[in-house]
Order: sequence, then C-alpha cells, then structure tokens
Amino acid sequence: MIVLFILMSTLMRKYISGVCRIKTSNKAVQVCETQLNAVNSVLKEITFEDDQRALLILEARNRENHNLLDSHCDPRLCFQRSYTSNRRPEDNEWSSLQFNNKLKSHHKAKKFGAMSGEDKSNFDAEAFKEANPKVSVGWAASAMRSGDEKKIQLMKAKSDHLQEMWQERKDKVPVMNQFRDYLKESDNPYSFVVFLLNDSHDLHVHKTTTYSYAVCKEFCGWLFSSQCNVKNKNQVLTPEIKLDALSVTMRYHTVMFQLVLKIYELRHQGNGYMLPEIKRFLEKKKYNECALLAGHLGLQDHFTIDEIAVPLILQNKLNLLETYLRGNSGQQMLVVQFLDRMCEKGYNINNLVSSMSVPDVKMSHLQKKSISKLATRLAKLYEIPNDLIPNIVTARGLGALRFLLYKRYIENSMAAGSWEDMVENAVGDNETLQLELVEQLQCYNDAKSAAKWANFYKIPDEKLSHPVREERKRLAEGPTSAPAAVGGEESWEDELMSVDGMDAYYYKLNLDPSSIQLVDTKEKYHECISRLSRPGLTIGVDSEWKPSFGNTTQRIALMQFATSDQIFLLDMITLHSLLHKSDWFLLANALFCNEEMIKLGYGFDSDLKMVVKTYPFLKEPLTHLKRTVDLEKLAAKVIDKAINLMPDTVGDSDDEGLEDKDSGVNVKFQAVEQRGLSELVRQCFGKPLNKGEQMSDWERRPLRNTQIQYAALDAFVLLEVYERLKETAKREKMEIDVEPPVTVKWSKDSKLDRMKAKAKNYRPPKSTFTPKPETTAYLGSEMEPGQFRVVVDSMLQGLGRQLRNCGVDVQILNYDEDHQKAVQAAMQENRIVLSSGTPYQTICSKIGAERCYNVDNTLPAKEQIVGVLQHFKVKVKKEDILSRCQVCNSDNFLQIPSKDVLRMSEKAENMKRSHGAPPRDSWDEHMLTTYQINSRNTSFVKTGVDIRIDTIPQKIFSIVDSFYICVKCGKIFWEGPHMASACEQFAHVLNL
Repeated sequence: MIVLFILMSTLMRKYISGVCRIKTSNKAVQVCETQLNAVNSVLKEITFEDDQRALLILEARNRENHNLLDSHCDPRLCFQRSYTSNRRPEDNEWSSLQFNNKLKSHHKAKKFGAMSGEDKSNFDAEAFKEANPKVSVGWAASAMRSGDEKKIQLMKAKSDHLQEMWQERKDKVPVMNQFRDYLKESDNPYSFVVFLLNDSHDLHVHKTTTYSYAVCKEFCGWLFSSQCNVKNKNQVLTPEIKLDALSVTMRYHTVMFQLVLKIYELRHQGNGYMLPEIKRFLEKKKYNECALLAGHLGLQDHFTIDEIAVPLILQNKLNLLETYLRGNSGQQMLVVQFLDRMCEKGYNINNLVSSMSVPDVKMSHLQKKSISKLATRLAKLYEIPNDLIPNIVTARGLGALRFLLYKRYIENSMAAGSWEDMVENAVGDNETLQLELVEQLQCYNDAKSAAKWANFYKIPDEKLSHPVREERKRLAEGPTSAPAAVGGEESWEDELMSVDGMDAYYYKLNLDPSSIQLVDTKEKYHECISRLSRPGLTIGVDSEWKPSFGNTTQRIALMQFATSDQIFLLDMITLHSLLHKSDWFLLANALFCNEEMIKLGYGFDSDLKMVVKTYPFLKEPLTHLKRTVDLEKLAAKVIDKAINLMPDTVGDSDDEGLEDKDSGVNVKFQAVEQRGLSELVRQCFGKPLNKGEQMSDWERRPLRNTQIQYAALDAFVLLEVYERLKETAKREKMEIDVEPPVTVKWSKDSKLDRMKAKAKNYRPPKSTFTPKPETTAYLGSEMEPGQFRVVVDSMLQGLGRQLRNCGVDVQILNYDEDHQKAVQAAMQENRIVLSSGTPYQTICSKIGAERCYNVDNTLPAKEQIVGVLQHFKVKVKKEDILSRCQVCNSDNFLQIPSKDVLRMSEKAENMKRSHGAPPRDSWDEHMLTTYQINSRNTSFVKTGVDIRIDTIPQKIFSIVDSFYICVKCGKIFWEGPHMASACEQFAHVLNL
C-alpha cells in the first residue's frame, strides 16, 4: 500500500509540473511578445542607421527563443536562420559571421538609392523624413525592400518541399516539373532561385548531379522555353539580385558559375559593382577564381597583369590564363610583352618568384625553353607584331635554325639550294641569329661553311672563334654571296649524288622537260584554262608554298596541272597582280567544278585550304567540287586489300633499301621519303620521290631548275599512280569506287583559326547549357514503321540502328558526310531529319521545324527511340522487329528453302576447289527462273550483287527451314534464338 501511494504521488507531481510548465511557457510567449513590441516602439523613436538596428535585433534574438521572435524581427533574419539550419554544422559559424558582416555593410553601400523602381515610386523619402524626423530613412527603405515575411516563409516552404521530393524520389522529373510550377507562380523567379540556392542542402558539393545544380540548369531551360512568363526582366533582374547570385554561386566552388553567368546576365556594361567579389578571392590568393570571374565578366582592365596574369603563369595554369585574356587585346599584348622580357638573355626568374609571393609556383615549367614555347604560341595566337616582341622573334628564329640544321646535317633531306634559301629567311637581319648560325655550323664540324656565312653577314673577327677566323683567312679572296650549304670533308656524298643525278635511287619524270610550261602572264593563263577544260581529261593537281617559321603569313606560290602530255606551272605570285576575281572564278568553275574531267590530288585538303586562304572569295565555288579524287584516300582502300601493287616484284623485300645493280650501293631512304606521296610512289614503282626541294622558298623568282623539275613531277606522277591503283583494283577484283569524292572538311576553319577567333571575341561558354529547341508538334495520324522514313545525323547512329531494327526506313549519315546531305534527303526523298544541338538548328532553318525532330543526345538510344516513335505516332508490332536489313536498310528479302541454300554453298565451294564452273543443270535453271539467282557465281542476275553464302555456319543448315536473302546487298538472315532476344530487347517499344 505504501509503495502504491508513493507511485501515485510521483505521477501526480509530474502531471502538475507539466501543466505549470506549459502555462509558464505561454506566459513567457506573451511577455516576450510584449517586450519585443516595446523594443520596436523605442527603436522607432531613436535615429540611427539600419545596420545598427539589425545588430540590436540580432543580439536580442540570440538571447531569446527563436520561435518567439520570428514574427517580429527583420525578415532577412528569418531568411538567415532558415539558411543556416540546412547547412553543414561546420559551416554555421562561418555563415553567421558572413551574415553579420553583410548586415554591417549591405545598407551602407546601397542606402535608399538601391531600391527597385517600384519601391522608389511608392516611397517619398523627403516626405517620410519630415513626418518622422527621428526615424532613419535608410531603415524605412530597407524594411520596404525586404518584403513581407509571409513571402519568405512561403519560399521556405517551397524550398523544403522540393528538397524533400529530391531526396525521396529516384526519378527527378516530377521534382523539376514541380519546380517549374513554382517558377510560374513567382513574381520574381530570379530572386526565388537565389533563395533556393541559399537554402540548398548540397550547395557545397562540387558535382553536377546535385539538387542545386539541377535547379540552376532547369531554370536556364525554363527561361528559354515558351513557359517563361517573365515580362519585365529589367525590373526584376536588379544589380542586387545579380550580385547575390554571383556570391552564392562562388561560395564553395565554380561548378555553377557558367550557368549563373548566362541566367543572370552577369557580363554587361557597368558591372563594376562585382569587383569586390573578385578582390575577395584575390586577397586569399585564389587566382583560379579571380581569372574565371574577371575573364567571363570582362573586368580584366581593372587589374594589372601582376595581380592575376603573372601568378597564373608562375602556377602553370595556362588554360585559365587564356580564359582570362579572352577578348581583351590590351591585356593580351601586355602579357606577351612580359613573356618577351622573360625570354631575354640573363633574365632571372628567381627574382620574379621571390618578389611575387605566389603560392605553389611550378619552377619546372619556368625554364627558358618552356617560357619561350609559351611566348611563341601566344604571340602567334594573339597576332602580336614582331617589332613589339624582339626576344620572342629571336627565340622563334633559333628554333627554326636548329630545325634546318638538323634537316641538313642529320636527316640529310634538304637540297643545298633549298637549305640556303630557308636559312636566309630564318636568320634575316638578326645579329644574334647570325652568330648562332656560325656557332652551330662549327658545332657540326663545318668550319668552312661557318666562315662563308660569317663573310656573307660581315661578322667582325672578334666575335668569331679561332677555327672560324683561320678558315676565314683561307677564304679571304672568296665571294660574299650566299655560300654553299655544306663544305669540308662531309660534302663528298652530295657531290657524288649530283654527278649521278640520283636517277638510280629516285623516281624521275617520264616526260620531256620541254613539255613543262611556266604560266606567268594573263594570256598564258587563259590559254592554260582552255587546254585543261577539255572534256575527258584526267588532270594531276598539286601546289607549293613557302614554309613558315612563324614570322610570315603563308600564301600559295605555285600551282601545277599535269595532263598525259603537258604540265602547266601557274606562277601564283606573278599572276596575283595580273588577274582579277573573274579570272580566278574561271579557274574554280572551269576546272574544279567541271564534272567532264577527273582531277587528281594527294592530300587535297591542304591544297584547297591554302588556295582559299590566299583567295577567300573562292571558298564558296570550291565547295561544289566535281569528280575530284584524293589519291591518299583511294590508295588506303586499295593497299588495304591488295597483296602487292607491283606484281613483277613478288618476293622482293624493301626492308633493307633498294640496290643499284650497276654500283652495288644499297640505299637506305630517309624518313621523309618513307611516308606520304613518296612512299606511295615507291610502293607502285619501286622508287621513292626525291623530296629535297619540298622545303624551298617557293616565292623567290626565278625558280631554280631543280624546283621546276620537282614541282612538275609531283603533279605528273599522280596520273601514273592513279592508273596503277585502278589496275590493281581491277586485277584483285575489288569492289571499290575509283572516284571517291572529296569531302568539304577542308572548308572548315583550322584549329588555329578557331582559337584566334575565340581569343579575339569573347563568347559565353557553350559547354554549360544549350537550350533545347522545342520540336513542332506532329499533327499526322498513326503510321506503321515501314511508312516512317527518316534520315539520321551521324551523331545519332545508335538511334538509327535501333529504328532500323524496328522496321523504320532509316538513312544513316556517315561521319564524313555533311549535314547538307540530310537536307537533300529530306527534300528529295520526303524524309524526316533526326538531329540534335547546333546541327538541328541549322537544318531546321533550311527545311522547317515540321520536317525535323530534335533528339535529346544526353539520353541513351533506348530512350531516344521511345521519344521519336511517340512523337510521330509510330506503332511497332512484333512482326516489324528485324524486318529490315541492318546493312543496307532494304526491306526486300527473298525467302529460299534451306536445301537450296545448302546446295548453293556446296556448289560454290566445289567451284573454288576445281577452279572452273561445271555444266549447267536443271537445278541451275530452277534457281534462275524461280529466284533470278545465278547459282554458278552465287549472285543476283539483275543487280549482279553477290550473295554472301560463305557467312552461314555449316550447322545452321540442319536447324532452320529457310533463309532470307537481302536482294539489295546479298546478306543472308535466318530465324533463330536471336529473334526472341530482339523482341525482348524492344519490349518497351512494342508496349507504346
């Protein structure tokens, strides 16, 4: 009984205590509310800045229960509390400190003048000051600007709901759909998204798979869609919101920066108010963030090169350096001139490093050679004049000089005249390079040539070494013209070669030299065009230009046109001043675009690029090339299948070089002769081309005889190679096109040209987000797969194969085919074009949105096909699966019993063994009349297409009853377990 009494007493005490606590809490709520009202009344009677008032409220709030003050304190404090409550614990201290600092500085910077247009129109500051002399106008404006607390609470509720959905659902599509609904409801979507980012639980995560990144990306897509309802962008997208967005984005990382840059239009005139954000990173020596911000915001001119550019060089962050300099020619020139000073002889890099106090300096990348390469590349990229960068010009010349010395003395691949021309061009009037040439020649143990060049450049004796001075004395009476390139004891080999004419070692021109005509007048030019434009001709085409070592702009110097009996050498340097545009158009239209003759080239892309570089107005007509064959590509097909191009040399080996039977000398060809056209000529005719004049000064006039011979042979030999390739293809019974067309890839800008354009003009980065163009709704009725005809871009070949598996008539572009072919197929064959990205927009502009479909290329082909079939209302049935040939797209199959196919296979095998065809029998007649098949050579009679009978495994004949042969390509199919697997694979399509 006593124990029971004690237990009941304890329970009663706890109950009474709980009731009292609730009453006390309620009373405390009332007391605190009363106190807060009193504090607000007192504050209104005291004049001070609003940042002080905010700090007082914050201090009171830290002392009291947060729930008691939420409905009375400044709404921005509610925002700060909701923000810090969703952050990592270790970040809350920093967030509170940052918020307090922001309160201290925010209104001092903005005051009343930062209010929106609507607030200004509704708030008369002077009238308010007269009516409330003791109340701060700044605080009043801030209170109006901060908005209603209920609005912030509503945004907080939406933010919580979105994050809860994101964490609970694997499928993120409903989350983004809900987010779009919230965007429609918001009166300022820009500020709403900033709030969501601030309140995000994963803002600190450096990934693109986070909730915060998805919100940003979806918002970007919404802004460019038809759902966007933002009308007064200039009023809602204020500088304050832009600055807040930038601050939130750069708080932890830069993953979302490029998205926010585009969404909030941060790059614009007068965005200098963002400079404090960059300087904040600069104080912490975070040069990556500084370069990214200043470069993309266009604020480079507010910083010296020592503040951002030079630290990036010291840290070897060259990609960021180029990003920072993009679009700012002034900074580009300053940086390149700084690098030019670093290339100066005697420059001490250690003094620079110690004076800069830059962390993580990469000393291994600050060597003279590395700096010189960087300086040369940027000078070329930014097109800095040579007179502003003397040290870089010298470094570039040194590289060219060493290359030429290697080509002459080590590789021995340059003729003496060519070498002299290029050395003169590389050295020029630079005294440093002249001395370097003489010293390098002495290092190659050629004091005689060193002395000759010293005489040629009139170098004083005191600057020369003793051996060169001694050699100079022996040549005191010699000429001062350009010296022979090689002298001394090592010149015997060249002299021997010149005596023999090298005919025994190199392939020579099989045409009389009198057939070579130099075209250097307008009259000769038009006569040449008239002779070459005759129908039925086959013309070898080549061109030459002067090699560049970075100090000159290249242009075409000579064009060669060879027929079977004559060779024309067009002197492009002389004709440039004699001919007009109409004359050059005649060359393009009468020759290159004329389908009545064949034009042959080797590496045609480089020739055409140089023609267009010299004469840009020819680019458009040259895109319509007709019957132009690139032997480099044709030879790759023939050589890949041919056993030997020279049937009369079977068993010969070229591994040890070619032997001259008269002298017994075994010649090992140099590397330059073991590739390209020279190697192809060797494979065809047993001897390579002599490429000694390849690197010549083709702009110097008059041309040397060796240059003329070299140029003429390069064009004429194309005719001989083409005939040999055709003979080989015919002999080996190759089914290849001997006139493969030249693609238009040459017409696209080179990588350097694109980089130069990018460096000159800033463009928002494309890698962040490309708004998806909305495809026009399909208004047609349902159709079967066989009625649906499409042409698929080369980027979507996987989708094309999937559609073809479902019975759709699909034309798939190859990787080397231009998008123009898709346009032609759509217009001529009434097909729908399936493409994506920029090609879709280009094609859509030409044929209309109703003839195109924009495929989401971020999805796998399995999901892409569902979208395509649903959009065009294509109903796929089980019998449609694998109803088309995967090789040629044909749906025309011939069903033949297994026994007949087996007999065809056996007969073909017997014919191979006996090397002859047996007499025709009744079964042959049966195959001919029933199936139109010539069983003696296993091909279709009408089309001549070979039936691929050898692809059937022997065991299949006893398993299947019949085979299906594609009439168009001859491929053979049969039903097996793979049919069930295919139906299972496309079950998601059959259920549509």
